[in-house]
Amino acid sequence: MAVTRTPVVPNPGGVKVDVKAGQFLHFILDCGGPIPIFSFASSVKGVLYEAPDFPGHPMSKYEWDHLKNPSDIQQLELLGLRLAFLSNANYTYTVDLWGTAGRLTTVLKVTYAGAPIDVTEETFSVVIA
Repeated sequence: MAVTRTPVVPNPGGVKVDVKAGQFLHFILDCGGPIPIFSFASSVKGVLYEAPDFPGHPMSKYEWDHLKNPSDIQQLELLGLRLAFLSNANYTYTVDLWGTAGRLTTVLKVTYAGAPIDVTEETFSVVIA
């Protein structure tokens, strides 16, 4: 069975982030199963996070920020989330753009459903303003 991908907020392909104004990306991964398997990677730095890196793993929700730390900032970085469905039937992946006053907008939100043999990946580029 192939992964069923349902965009709620379609992937824009590229996200503009004004880091000088304090903007950053906030990621949320909601997991519908007992043991989520995922990795979050950068085209510049390689794998940044895997599910076991989070204290409390396995959980039903994972959250992390990117571009808050000046060492994270790379022009035209490609960010990718890879999901496996071996022990998790569905996921919801949300990427929000945040500023100093809070959440500005949701730039991507996609739900996925798959069978145990399925894997999928969602990527987008970051443009630093």
